[in-house]
Amino acid sequence: MKVLWLTPVQLPAVEKRVAPTVFRGGGWLESLRAALCAEGSLQLGMAAAGETPFEPFDEGGVQYFHVQAPPRPRSGLAGVVAGWRHRADEASLLAGATSVIEQFQPDLIHVHGSEGPFGVLVTTTTKPVIISLQGILLVYSRAFFSGVPVVDVMRSAVSLECAKGRGLLHDYAYMRVAAQRELNVLRACHYFAGRTDWDRGIVSVVNPHAHYYHVEEVLRPEFYLPDWRQSSGGTFVVYTTLGPAPYKGLINLLEAVALLRESALPDMRLRVAGRIQGSAMWPITQRALDRWRLHGAVDWLGSLAPAEIALELGGASVYVHPSIVENSPNSLAEAMILGVPCVAASAGGVPSLLKDGHEGLLCSPNDVYGLAAAIGAVAADPVRAARLGTNARVRARRRHDPRTIAQAMIATYETVVSDHDARSP
Repeated sequence: MKVLWLTPVQLPAVEKRVAPTVFRGGGWLESLRAALCAEGSLQLGMAAAGETPFEPFDEGGVQYFHVQAPPRPRSGLAGVVAGWRHRADEASLLAGATSVIEQFQPDLIHVHGSEGPFGVLVTTTTKPVIISLQGILLVYSRAFFSGVPVVDVMRSAVSLECAKGRGLLHDYAYMRVAAQRELNVLRACHYFAGRTDWDRGIVSVVNPHAHYYHVEEVLRPEFYLPDWRQSSGGTFVVYTTLGPAPYKGLINLLEAVALLRESALPDMRLRVAGRIQGSAMWPITQRALDRWRLHGAVDWLGSLAPAEIALELGGASVYVHPSIVENSPNSLAEAMILGVPCVAASAGGVPSLLKDGHEGLLCSPNDVYGLAAAIGAVAADPVRAARLGTNARVRARRRHDPRTIAQAMIATYETVVSDHDARSP
């Protein structure tokens, strides 16, 4: 069977050719590709949008194709106009993807993520298309500014960055446009792959006649080897991996840390990985650090490689995921599979990953005091915390077994093609 992947990022085989100095590793997509290739029953093609063109090539039995990303001015008047338009040049991307489909002639097209423009292909191609559900903008956009003080939203609206077509308000406007496109795609697609009760429920409401298949994600290999070991004494360390979107709950986490430092854990430290510095959230974050006198208590780690994240998790007392809206965060799964005690907001699909009180502790989304209480409970009872981590590790290793996932994905592909053939005249 020939399966064409359309992905939101370029995978390592391409990155090594066109941008070796900014190699990112491909994340869980590369892990799933490797697991599928190990089964040996598929002929895979890969395509993603990129600025640097290349000729199609074969590596490891996988064919890689280029889809030209439309140029977007980033400076001058043209950059300002582009920032205020709040739309991407979808036509050229879809034309490029259609050309790849004609070259590769797949039996099935797998679009990774409903957020991007490639999902629109369900309305233009006669090939069967399955969409993997990642973040769902339809819901994310409704919670975009959650957890950010209103005064900070207002400051962003009157800032020079906003006038230049950059910043949070423009990110929100673009997401609203993309969410409408996504809604149309969700209504038109027949086949979806997901991992949580939350994303299954959204599909059942938006498109009750669609077929939904539960397929887990393969994590990056660095997280299958080490086990977390509880440190004896020392500083209580909170670790998190967060993106720069306001709904990821960073400001809530900072306030929760401030509350605990004022009471039960005066010496605790917070270590944050992710592209926060330099983002639209950084000025808001700086004001929060000033407000709660946290400048000396937080370490900003930037983007980390998988091995570096595993090392950070190994030295943490607790992993915290404060996101206010979420589907299936890989960062939480990575902490669980290592056996790190976890605290998370029970947003979206998170309760499908972690059972409260048995594999970690959950609190209500956007509940600063509940978040602080859960972190404090981990610190107050190390024996229970270790037991929660052990239970999480057992479940995560079973859930993220690469071969089981690869076989489930292949079975899903076969079922979709068979059903599509039965539907077709």
